[in-house]
Amino acid sequence: DDYCVVGVDGSHIDVSRHIPAHCYLINIGGMALRYGSQPGARVFSAPRLYAQADELIIRDRSAPYREETISGALLDAKRAVEELRGVLDRLRELPPGLPALGLMDGSLIMFGMHRHPDFVVRHLVDEGFVQILDEIRQIALERAVAIASYISLPRSVEVVNALRVSACPYPVPNCDKECGTERREQRPCEREVGGVLDRELLENMLGLGQRSGVFESNAAIVRDHYGGHGVSFFYVRTEEEVGRVEVPDWVAADEALLGLVHSLVVEQCRLGPGYPVALKEAHEQAVVTGADRQYFVELVAAALEQQGLPVYSSEKNISKMRRWI
Repeated sequence: DDYCVVGVDGSHIDVSRHIPAHCYLINIGGMALRYGSQPGARVFSAPRLYAQADELIIRDRSAPYREETISGALLDAKRAVEELRGVLDRLRELPPGLPALGLMDGSLIMFGMHRHPDFVVRHLVDEGFVQILDEIRQIALERAVAIASYISLPRSVEVVNALRVSACPYPVPNCDKECGTERREQRPCEREVGGVLDRELLENMLGLGQRSGVFESNAAIVRDHYGGHGVSFFYVRTEEEVGRVEVPDWVAADEALLGLVHSLVVEQCRLGPGYPVALKEAHEQAVVTGADRQYFVELVAAALEQQGLPVYSSEKNISKMRRWI
């Protein structure tokens, strides 16, 4: 059967005092692999420079004096939004009727966003990541299209934590009330499943190519901001590892789409080998090397000089470009 797998990854150059201008760069790379009667591959890389004043900060529309600079963790979140947008753009380009899987590296859950002000969460999550999920879902209403993310060597313990309830000797599990004064290793549930990861629990339970049941994430950011896009996950046994696959709830609720995700992830890992080949190639297109970073700094400096603007850099950065011995 004909189908397509679109893998997307991203990398960035953060705001830095060593760069002659206040700016950052996001590079979204990927590969669209088509299988079946018309096999083919298409790679893409889309670097974008953000240097305009309104691109460097997130401002509260109701209180313009409240603002946050996009750098560090917020730039990571911004990149995640752009990676998902990259999946959407490529899915839109595919021929109608061609089943497709959009695949991302890492989690669909924007962990850590609750630590940021509400206007930042609204901009990046509600009006960014979730809105793009809405658009992908609209495409999925018309044809067989799914979105998923793959996590290699996952360290999650959500399934194990569910087992803690069955291991609890108290009528009503209440960790703070019943075990709040005990050291962690002395708690009854810890003695049963302490230190065990989900993938370790499932490693000997799943055969090659098999998946676990589907579980629903209870992450606060998903519950409070993802609307109709709750995040579900399952574990899958490949030849090399037990990986974690995350999908929106609307994919998990559709047996055909869930089966599409499962089968294509297993096949991609077989071709990898060990890791989805579409994501492997996407990473190659997205990565920003050390040489790329230096060239970027030189381009920024040249652009400033052409505009007759002063060019500056830190002495630390200058010293790296000078020979001493």
